[in-house]
Formats: sequence, structure tokens, C-alpha cells
Amino acid sequence: MSANSTHPDQRGPLAGVALTLGLGAASLGIISVLPQRPYLSSVLVALVLGALVINSPLGRALRLRHEDTADNRFLPGLNFVGKTLLRFAVVLMGLRIEAHFFGASQLVTIGLSLAAAVPATFFLTHALAVPLRVPRALADLVAAGTMICGASAVNAVAPVIGAKREDQAIALGTVFLFSAVALVAFRTVAAAAGLAPHDGGVWGGLAVNDLASAVAVGAQMGPGGAEMAAASKSMRILLLAPMLVVFGVLRQPQATRGELRRTARKHVPPFVAGFMLMVLARAAIDAWVGPLPAWRAVLAADKLVVELAMAMVAASIGLNLRVAGLLGAGLRAVVLGAVAASAMAGLSLTLVVLGSRGLFGPLAVTASTGLALTFAAFRLARLGERREGRVARIEAEHAQVRRTLSGRVRLAPVTGEYRIP
Repeated sequence: MSANSTHPDQRGPLAGVALTLGLGAASLGIISVLPQRPYLSSVLVALVLGALVINSPLGRALRLRHEDTADNRFLPGLNFVGKTLLRFAVVLMGLRIEAHFFGASQLVTIGLSLAAAVPATFFLTHALAVPLRVPRALADLVAAGTMICGASAVNAVAPVIGAKREDQAIALGTVFLFSAVALVAFRTVAAAAGLAPHDGGVWGGLAVNDLASAVAVGAQMGPGGAEMAAASKSMRILLLAPMLVVFGVLRQPQATRGELRRTARKHVPPFVAGFMLMVLARAAIDAWVGPLPAWRAVLAADKLVVELAMAMVAASIGLNLRVAGLLGAGLRAVVLGAVAASAMAGLSLTLVVLGSRGLFGPLAVTASTGLALTFAAFRLARLGERREGRVARIEAEHAQVRRTLSGRVRLAPVTGEYRIP
């Protein structure tokens, strides 16, 4: 590092914020002049622009590659946009939730989907980890990132279960890979399933790994999609704290209750409370002032700020989509992540489709059946793992006996007789 260079942590976020602002504003401008298409949004355009920059000679010229952190002046700003600005935008999204967006059917659908899909994903991930020979700690991390909130869940669970940094890095790459897949594929799948924008947003919040990608997927669904994605994703994120307690009990039974409570409390996100407060504020002000022009102007400004902020967030995601990094995750971890993501997405999609059609009886049956089947697969895999462990121990004991005997007798492999020296 040169004498005049500065560590990125000591730099301000201006460079990264300016870069994402430029890409986000460009995406809004492109969308405004292009013919409207159901599969085209400012979020998707900003994502593509960011990915083009990071994977082009321009990305190398700007030193945007993450391994060059000592010279990456954009990194603090990208982190700011991907975390602070994203959470600020999610809070502001609360003002865009109208009272009629949420009804009993949406709440039942979200509740049953979370109650079924989250544990089912855990069971299926660990069931497949056995034949794939994926270590339990890595399976925990992949499952946690898929079940709750991507990288945030991976980084929160890693110290609780004592995971290696190598496993943590592989899990991060894996869950990020399938967030990228969701950004490309979910809009098409939702349209094929006949989901309305609100229901598509609910599915995005329930199924996509990290918060930024979930809201970006919701934004692609159409009007109201981003807000519903933020709402359902916020409910999902609230499960992070109890999930950490569960992992602590399973993997560190010697931990005290006080330690588990402190771990859980540390990961309750304040921005979720801010989002809920904004939802309540919107409902109260709508009931109080109705269509007052000043209030409509506030809502219009909020909409513009949120759209620009989400385009900037999408650009920051694109600026992390390095092809080499996405291909760097281990093959077995990628297969495991594909199963985990497919389980979460497939079961939650089925439940959202049933809920959107008012079929709550089949919804409850499907949720309980999916949970029961994945638990059965998990138990069978664990029984097979224990059986293999017993066989391995017996073989090791036999090998030790043979090594002990080899100093005194020599085995004749054909007849099985001992030949006394």
C-alpha cells in the first residue's frame, strides 16, 4: 500500500454512494424512456448495470474487486448503501402499506408459510447433507442463510455453532448465489403461477435469502410488491433471534440461558420496528386526514425516495455479482444450497398460491404434510448417519486389531489361515 493510500474503513462513503446513485438514477431514466414491460423494472436494470461494471474492464480500472480492499475506495459506500440505506428505505416503505393490503388471509398465509417452510428447509438441508458428506456446521450455515435472511443469518449463526471461517465463506457464497438466481427467475415463476403483484411480493419476502434481494424481487412483481415483500420479510427476520437460541441449545448445550438471551437480543433488528410504526402511522393518518393534498404530496415524495433508494441498493447488489466469486463456492455446498433454496421457494410458493385463492384447508394440509415429510427424511438420514458411524467405528477397531496382530502373525489373505513365522 502506498504512503498516501488510506484503509477503506477510514474513508467516507461518498465514492460508493455516488457510484450507486449514478447507476440507480440511470436505471430510473432508462425505465422512463423504454416501453413498459411486466418483466422490466428499475431494480432489474440497476442490478444489471452494477453487474456489468464489476465484471468489465471498468470494474478493474476502478479497483472494485473485493479482494483489493486496501485500494477499494468504493467499499465503505457500498456497505452503507447495502445496509444503512436499505434499512432506511424499508422503514419508509411502511408509509406505502395501505390498510387494505393486509387482511386475515395474508396474515394466515404468511404465518403458516413461515411455520412450515422454515423448519422444513432445515430438515431437508440436513437430510441431504448426510449423503453429500457436507459437515454439519456448513449445513447449519446454509440452512440458516436460506431460512431467515442470507448473509446476516450466516454471520450471526457462525459464532453460535463455532463454525470455521472457511465454512462461513462457502455458506455466504452459496446463499448469495441463490439470491442472484431469485432476482432473475422469481418474476417469471410468479407470473406463471398467476400471482398478483401483492402476492408475488409476499412470496419474495418469504422465499428470497437476503433482505435487499427480497425487496428487489418484490419490486419486480409490480405495484405494491416491494412493500409486501418488505412486510413478509420483516416477519421472517424476526425469527432470527429465536433461531439463534435453538442453534445454541442444539450445538452448545453447555451455554447458559443468560448467554442465549443476550445473543438473541443482540439480533433483534430495530428497522423492523420502524417499518411497523410507519405502517401504523399510515393507517392512522389515512383515517384522520383522508386524501388531503399535503398528505398525498408526502406519500408521493416517499414513493420517489424509496424507488431511488431501492435502485441504489440493487446497483450495490450488482456491484457484488462477480462471476468468479459466484462460481467459487464448493460444488457440494452449491448442491445443498440449491436444495435448501428450492425447498424454501417451492413450499412457500405453493402455500401463497393456495392462500391467494382462499383455499385455507388445503393450505394447512400442505403445510403440515411438507413439514412431516421433510422431518421424516431428516430422521432417516440421521439414522443412516449413526449406522455409518457405528460401522466406521467397528472397522477402525478391526483395523487396530489387525495392526496389533501384524507384529506377531502374518495373514494369508486367500485361505484366511495364520502362518506362524
